Amino acid sequence: MGGLITFILDACFPRFCLSCKEEGNLVCARCQESFDDILKHERGDHFASFAYGNPLIRNLIKAWKYDFDPSAFQHLKDLGESTLPEVRDLLKRGGVQVIVPLPLSERRERERGFNQSKMIAEWIGRECETEVADLLRREEGRGHQAERSDEERKEAMKVSPFVYRGKGVPTSVLLVDDVWTTGATMEAAARILKNAGVSDVFYYTLAKGR
Repeated sequence: MGGLITFILDACFPRFCLSCKEEGNLVCARCQESFDDILKHERGDHFASFAYGNPLIRNLIKAWKYDFDPSAFQHLKDLGESTLPEVRDLLKRGGVQVIVPLPLSERRERERGFNQSKMIAEWIGRECETEVADLLRREEGRGHQAERSDEERKEAMKVSPFVYRGKGVPTSVLLVDDVWTTGATMEAAARILKNAGVSDVFYYTLAKGR
């Protein structure tokens, strides 16, 4: 039944390559093979697989988060597979025990139907054989970070909207989100983890920048 529904949706709403506009998939085979704009940003405690300024990456993330197209995330995973050795190195170097997805508020997750950070965390966890745990909860009513300027993002995160919900406290964690812009949201979450007793917080995002 699922295959039939997918066939009908594809027939009624065909996909076009976000790069060359060829009909078929959000990323055609030719564009996927030729993609070489891997950011591999590493700050010591933060690794990102892509530059958010790359139009293909930016449009894939938007198609996934806002157009609710799950195939976009599959393309991101396929493109980001070559960066997994660096992620494994970060986990090993940091002695990471648990991967922690950045939570959405309950209302936002109901609206979207999924938490993109948790899906990324579960992908990384499977590929790197590391436990994933929901150690944080996000309070309601802080608004959309994507709609704010850099200064507004930082101001909004001066009082962290996150609450620690874990029963135990790991020594070292990898905090995961989709995009790092100013880092204000990730750092607000890291403060709560450290206040709870976590010694070291490392970061992974699919993309970094604007």
